[in-house]
Amino acid sequence: MATSTNTGTRDVPLKFARILSETVNQAWENGVFFANTTPVTQDLMRFWFSEPFTETRNVNFHLGQRQAILNTIYIHEILKAESVFDTYASVDDAILAEMDLNYLKKDKFSHPKYCMKMATGTGKTWVLGALLLWQYLNAKHEESIPSGRYSKNF
Repeated sequence: MATSTNTGTRDVPLKFARILSETVNQAWENGVFFANTTPVTQDLMRFWFSEPFTETRNVNFHLGQRQAILNTIYIHEILKAESVFDTYASVDDAILAEMDLNYLKKDKFSHPKYCMKMATGTGKTWVLGALLLWQYLNAKHEESIPSGRYSKNF
């Protein structure tokens, strides 16, 4: 019988994604999300997701793409997670009880890591392009006093 390669995480990443998306959407709706991001990120989110910009374009991000972008920005800018463990702990402490914590302490999880699970043909390239632009513009904006949180080297 085949065994799962995710013995340390099992189905927790799927539960985590659901909880994260709910948290992000609530923060978006009540304005907490927008208020806690950089001015550059605020401008990008207005352009990507708000009228009148969305009304004048023929092609916009669909809901799945929008969610992937918002989740990534939320983890990076609002939670300021430094590792995979921090990401899980920042969203829901209870979810950590379901995981093998020794597995999460492996070196490969000791840095920020973002993952979007999107089906073939759903626009992962558009999402990646948007996130590269977000990183680059934030890095350029803080050139005089770099925080090290954004990259312009890809």
